[in-house]
Amino acid sequence: MTDVFLYGTLCHAPLRAVVLGEDRETTPARLQDHAVVSVVGESFPMIVKRPGAVAQGVLIADLATDALARLDYYECGLGYQPATECVLTDDGPVQARWYLLPDTGFTPGEPWDTDAWAKRWGPLACLTAEEILADKDKRPAADVARRRGPLRARAQARLNARKSAPTTLRRRAGPGDVQLARRNLVYSQFFSVEEYDITHRKFSGEQGEALNRTAFISADAVTVLPYDPERDRVLLIEQFRAGPYARGDSQPWMLEPIAGRIDGGEAPEESARREALEEAGLALKDLHLVAQYYPTPGAKSEYLFGYIATADLPDDVAGVAGLESEGEDIRSHVIAFDRAMELVESGEINVGPLILLLLHLARLREGLRSGS
Repeated sequence: MTDVFLYGTLCHAPLRAVVLGEDRETTPARLQDHAVVSVVGESFPMIVKRPGAVAQGVLIADLATDALARLDYYECGLGYQPATECVLTDDGPVQARWYLLPDTGFTPGEPWDTDAWAKRWGPLACLTAEEILADKDKRPAADVARRRGPLRARAQARLNARKSAPTTLRRRAGPGDVQLARRNLVYSQFFSVEEYDITHRKFSGEQGEALNRTAFISADAVTVLPYDPERDRVLLIEQFRAGPYARGDSQPWMLEPIAGRIDGGEAPEESARREALEEAGLALKDLHLVAQYYPTPGAKSEYLFGYIATADLPDDVAGVAGLESEGEDIRSHVIAFDRAMELVESGEINVGPLILLLLHLARLREGLRSGS
């Protein structure tokens, strides 16, 4: 049994319960001559030495071995290191385990406000913690930090999925309609592959036989087709794609819309504007949501938010861009709308989201050009 001092995000009871695997009673505790502050540009805290200050937190007495192992995995996976310190409680000093973020270039920010953090980040943090701890027995904690971005993006997708589409024609699922018997993490890097043993209710009303299904897990994403209504032009991007290459396609460079993953804590509209800057150096004007949809629901969790965006597209806006850190080599093309539709007809444009956006633009085009 171990006494543990927690501060920052783990003072949020819902997150603490997810991490520990149980809801434990806590008592107020404090660490003298230290302060809890936010990390500039991040959504997590750090403790810094500050004479005369007091770092407020909570103490959990006699934490069991299993819960401590979960806490170690979570904290160490996020880059925090365990240490021992004397903290003060109303009943006196206690030697307690705590977790320190090493000084690796992080910049201390404003005093930490757990309530404000929980309002903005709490639900995402809880779902991210579930994703992290689902891997506890399958991969070392050191792998978690490397996958933090994808894990947060996957958690954001689960948050987005809580806003279900209408069910006026299709079946409306209820409690117990889908029952999970087993989940197996088959592969997990930037993307994941998960295997499930499930049963689901049939249209007859009976519960069906056990099924084994596998899903390719990715984050939600945006697709954006920039359109200049004055010049009647669109911007397309071109890049090498592993999917066509794996299929054996002799021409694996694809014409596509601007596209990218929705990061954890990011709204789809924010992602659309960020990706336009990263992939084409382009500042978008108005965004028009075309559709939200699953492109391949039989095997993939991916969910797309498709946009047509107005933008200025002069002759010199095309070029080569992309993030070197992600191995991106992206060329942009600015072409007339009619030319784009010719490429759809010829089959040179053979990427579904771009076809969808161009066909929708054909419907909206006159209104956008007239300003109505």
